[in-house]
Amino acid sequence: MTDDLELKDDSEHSERLAKVLENVLMLSVNESVVATQLEAFKIFHLADLDLTKGSVLKTNLSDLSIALGGPPRLIFIKNGEPPPRFDTYADAAITEAIDAFMLARSSICRTHMYLIGSGTIKQHPEVVNWPDDPEIRRIFVSNVERYLWEHAETSYIRLASFWDRVGQLLAFAFFNIRQYEHDVFSAVMDRISANFLPMNETSEPPAAWKRLKAFQKTDKTDGLQWLSRRRNLLIHSLHLRPPRENEPESPIFTSAFNHLDQAVRDRLRQGTAEEEVGLLHQHLSVAAALFPDAVEVALTEPPSAGHV
Repeated sequence: MTDDLELKDDSEHSERLAKVLENVLMLSVNESVVATQLEAFKIFHLADLDLTKGSVLKTNLSDLSIALGGPPRLIFIKNGEPPPRFDTYADAAITEAIDAFMLARSSICRTHMYLIGSGTIKQHPEVVNWPDDPEIRRIFVSNVERYLWEHAETSYIRLASFWDRVGQLLAFAFFNIRQYEHDVFSAVMDRISANFLPMNETSEPPAAWKRLKAFQKTDKTDGLQWLSRRRNLLIHSLHLRPPRENEPESPIFTSAFNHLDQAVRDRLRQGTAEEEVGLLHQHLSVAAALFPDAVEVALTEPPSAGHV
């Protein structure tokens, strides 16, 4: 009899485990499918890079790679000759920047999906087949909102990481520096200003450079200073979280001063979920618009300045 019970328990456990794994598989597959469907139906618009064959950006990236020592578009090798050697660092840096953009884009798409889900179950709870227990329903709603803020944090970090990659590309193009430093974009922009602009005082800086410089210097919500500050706070100090409405004081003690809550209000200045997702879209659009400018600026610098 005991053996029969153990076999039954094992069977039930296996069935439950199989169901869980099935749900994991469906979640993994459906996320990319749903994201594609949302874009196709124009539920929201995600900025993108034009990397189609023959586009200006694609051509400029290829030209930049060649100018920085990468392989040419066509290579002819005579029989018996050793294969030529090329510096592929520029290709790697370009790929890193593009990948960082796409990771940020995917993260923002995921954040927006959770915004839609969170808002829908709050406004129209009848669309979900909820458990009867109200506490379990509350936990479900809370978890969806928690994942929304978690993905929003990741999106901000990904966006700032993209600009680190762009800075690494500029550092190599102008100074032949291969580095992976924190906030390298601002550092290399300042270094270019100090070393190259004084040598060309008679000519007007390119429009692409002016746009990059304006983005670097502004502390408004669409600028790099704001984005970097938020990234650093999220990594080192604070978290995004659902806005807290007037919570009652503890019945046991009175709080003298909540430094973390004050920091959230004064330093992070977190908005509503809708406002935060709007800022993420805004920064992705800025990144898509300015990446071609960064490539153009890198191309304007002759290889002799940083490369032999």
